[in-house]
Formats: sequence, structure tokens, C-alpha cells
Amino acid sequence: MKIFVAGGTGVLGRRVVPLLISQGHDVIGLSRSIDNDDLLATLGAEARRGDLFDREGLYSISADCDTFIHLATSIPTKSRTSIDDWVLNDRIKIEGTANLLSAAKRNSAQLYIQSSVTFLYGRRHGEWVDETCPPADNLPAVVESSVETERLVLNAITREKLPGLILRFSNVYSHDSKHTTTMYDMISRGKFPLIERGTGYWNLVTADDAAEAVIAAVKRGKQNIGKVYNICDDAPVKYKDLVEFLAAALGAPKPGSIPIFLAKHAIGDITVQYLLQSMKCMNKRAKEDLGWRLRYPTYREGHEAIMERWRRQHIPTGTSGVSTFAL
Repeated sequence: MKIFVAGGTGVLGRRVVPLLISQGHDVIGLSRSIDNDDLLATLGAEARRGDLFDREGLYSISADCDTFIHLATSIPTKSRTSIDDWVLNDRIKIEGTANLLSAAKRNSAQLYIQSSVTFLYGRRHGEWVDETCPPADNLPAVVESSVETERLVLNAITREKLPGLILRFSNVYSHDSKHTTTMYDMISRGKFPLIERGTGYWNLVTADDAAEAVIAAVKRGKQNIGKVYNICDDAPVKYKDLVEFLAAALGAPKPGSIPIFLAKHAIGDITVQYLLQSMKCMNKRAKEDLGWRLRYPTYREGHEAIMERWRRQHIPTGTSGVSTFAL
């Protein structure tokens, strides 16, 4: 296949691109800078200059591609964010997706893969959820763009017969993600308190396993058109248990706790809403349909491996705040 990847230089994309190439595919990476040109070349891909917000230009630079993968995001890395900080990410998800879908359709794509997030299930009070569960009502504004993204993609699949599918990623973590390394730094300094009792369930997946899910979707996507998949590990974990596990592994003090109103004052309502998510996502469908296999089935194996890599190249970030998530 000749595969066009948007977001090929991100935490997830820079793992997906070389995996695709190792499978014998030709990869075209969307690039907006010289630095991205160089990184894509290092990964083994051909960089083509363009912009997700330029529909005609996007169509032109992807005209010889038969598969399209949308992994692009712009997740704010600071701890306290406002709606304004999420505008670009929302635009990438909605306008960027609409434009890439248009290019895929005009180029008669054989397969289109869209990234999404499990956050759209909302707060489910620790209930198990699978892909049949609808998005929650009253979602945070910054998650609503993911719901609209999925609507655009599913409409293109059902009404315009575009062969596509959606991967809903949970919290993706890695040694080279600023969100993850900031969290490690803060826990190491005893500055990552629990919000109240920390009993909400988080769903996690390493960037390496998430990348393998994309590769599995490329391999078996054509047999599973129109489906949605949760991409998460086997062990949803309580926020409290995760932070205490990391503190122990990092040799840090056991975390304290603060009430919700103080957390909102310190880090803002948007970040608090992420930290208070609580659902347990099932990954059975991705394993059965796509043949996806996890290298790190739980947060324990995943974080132990990642902390080892992080320690070898650790440079303190000097930031303060609370990490959310990154693709």
C-alpha cells in the first residue's frame, strides 16, 4: 500500500511510520516544517509539505495514495488550560478530518483509519463500557470535537461508502511524551496529589501498543469496515492505585489528596474533568477482529518499561501542573 499519514511526527505517529515501512508499505507523511521533513526522512517516510486545512492542496499531495491514516492532534502540554488552548486541536479534529476524508474519497481510498478517544464515554462511575456504548451527554467542551469527528467519519462510511474505521485510544503514555514525563517529574517531587479519594478508573495504553493497533487495523481493516475499536490495555486502574504505584516505583513520597474545589482552583476545570474520568473500557473487539496483541497488558509492565527508558535520558522538565493525555 501507499499510505498517507497525517500526524506522522507525533508520539504515536513516529512509531507507526517505521512499523508501516517494515511491513513493506510506502509511507507519505504530511509535513509543515523543515524539522518535520527531517524527522519523517529519518523514520524512512517521504515528507510532503501541506496543511490539513488546505483541502485542495491535501488532495493534490495525496493523489497517489490508497490508504489514509489520521493521527494528527494538538494536545496542550501545560497543566492549566482554557478552551482557547484547545481550539487548534478541535480544528484538526473537525476541519482537518473533513478535509482528509474529502481527499480520501476523491482519491478512491481503499482504507481510511481515524484516531479518536475513549474520553467520549464520559464519567461512567467505574462501569465497563464497550464500543456499543454511545458518547455521554454533557461531555467537556474539549471532547465534543471527538464526537463530531466520529460523526463525520461514520457518515462518510455509511452514506458515501468510504472504507474506513475508527480507533478510540485511551490515555497513551510513553517515555518521550511530555505529558508522561511531566507526570513522572511531579510524582517524584511529591507534587501530584490525588483529587479527593482518587477512586475513578483510568484506561491506559503504551504508545508502542497503540502503534501496533494501527498496524493491525491496516492489515485487517478491509474486513472490518465501519467498526469502532477501543484501544486500551487489559487493566483499567483506579487513579489512586496508579499514582501510588508510580510513586513507589520512583521512590517518591506517598501522594496526599486535595478536595475538588482546590484542584479546580490550582489546575482548572478542564484538567480536573480529565482526572476524574471513570470507566473501564473493554478491548475484546480489537483483539478478536484485528488480531491486536499487547506487549504490555497492564499499566505495571508498561510503566516499568517506560520508566526505565525515561531514567536513561531523563532531563527535568521544570514544569508544574498535572498531565492529561497525548496521542
